[in-house]
This record gives sequence, structure tokens and C-alpha cells, in this order.
Amino acid sequence: MVRFARPLSLSALVLILGYSTQAAAQDVAPDTTDTISTAATRASVAQTYLPPVTAAPEPRPAALIPLYASFAVLQVLDLHSTAYAIERGAVESNPAMKGFVDNTAAMTALKAAGTAGLIFASEKLRTKNKAAALGLMIGSNLAMTWVVQHNYRMAR
Repeated sequence: MVRFARPLSLSALVLILGYSTQAAAQDVAPDTTDTISTAATRASVAQTYLPPVTAAPEPRPAALIPLYASFAVLQVLDLHSTAYAIERGAVESNPAMKGFVDNTAAMTALKAAGTAGLIFASEKLRTKNKAAALGLMIGSNLAMTWVVQHNYRMAR
């Protein structure tokens, strides 16, 4: 006796075909209640995974850019005035800078990092309090102005 298909494989084939037709039928005519629940699910997933919408940051006060530029210029003047005063016999009185006075590249890098850090802090502060950011930069400029004039006086 010759068999063309075993009973187990024939039943598996019927089972697979039955499920695939049912899945195709669901794709063709979706249930409206399923669509509503799917839309609600998508909305809740969107709320869960999307970042919150934040308001645009406040515009930068017009005085901050010139204050940033003047602070950078004062840092360069501090480098020059310090080197000039030390050549004329003055000594560095800032204990944090004493180790860097002999190395111009290290002192320049330290001044650049400090300037960038202060500007970054002022930018962060300005998003919360514009007046405080302006006050920070005005105070920093005043302090550096005093340091530069003091260095040039010591060089005389």
C-alpha cells in the first residue's frame, strides 16, 4: 500500500492553512472597537516615549555678548600683564597660578578653560535668571579689570 501523505502532516497543513486564512480575514475587515483601542494605545505609547515639549529659551540679553568678548580680552591682557610684570621682577601672588607662571602654554590653556567655563555657566544661568547672568559677567569683568591694572602697576 502506498501513502502519499501521512495523517500527521496533513492535519498540520490544515491547521496552518486555517490560521493563515483567519489572520488574513482579520487584516481585511478590522473591528472598529479594536481600532479605537489601538489608537488609545498608540497615544499612550507616544506620551510615554516622546520627550516633553519645552518652551523656547528666553532670548539672550544684548549686553551678554559684549561682556563675554570683554572678559576674553581681559584674560589675554592678564596673560600679557602677568608675563610683563614677572619679567620686571614681580612675583605671582595667586597661589593657584604660581605653578603655571613659567609655562606660557599651560597658563594660556588654564585661562582659556576658565573663560569657557565662566561663559558656559553664565549661559546656563541666563535661562533661569537673566539679571544674575548679567551680574556674574559684570562682576567677573570688574574683577579681571582690577587684576590687569594691578599687574601693570607692579611692572613699573
